[in-house]
Amino acid sequence: MENLERIVADLVRRVGALEDELAIHRVIVRYGLAVDAGDAEGGAGVFTEDGVYDVDVGRMEGREAVRRMVRGERHQAMVGHCAHQMGPFTVTLDAPERATAVGYSRVYLRTPAGTHVYRVSLNRWELAKQDGEWLITRRTTRILGHPEALAVLRAAADHAASA
Repeated sequence: MENLERIVADLVRRVGALEDELAIHRVIVRYGLAVDAGDAEGGAGVFTEDGVYDVDVGRMEGREAVRRMVRGERHQAMVGHCAHQMGPFTVTLDAPERATAVGYSRVYLRTPAGTHVYRVSLNRWELAKQDGEWLITRRTTRILGHPEALAVLRAAADHAASA
């Protein structure tokens, strides 16, 4: 019986980890879908209240800053014409309520000349589980070719190797 209890406990732990990883994938994808639709609340809602979005074109601190970005003229001009594609990315569960995801994002943009790749970036997402929900505490994004992109990638690789 002791062996069965250990097996069940191990399965519960493993299923919980799989559920966490799936929830993390979903929260990251939800961001892209929300901002593509111009949904400032949805885009900001995947971050913690004090979450940071550190992108090479600017830094946003807190949900309100993300809302302003989505509501901004530059972003609103792309709504209905852009598609954020998130991934693939790897997820590392760092602790029961902390995780890190690393991977790529692409933004496609439809213009009169056709649909083209507007942006390809490397991302590192740091997440926390709050009240049973995974949220982004920090997202660091660097466009490919940016002087800091390789450093973000190396730090992420080092983190994954040590986990």
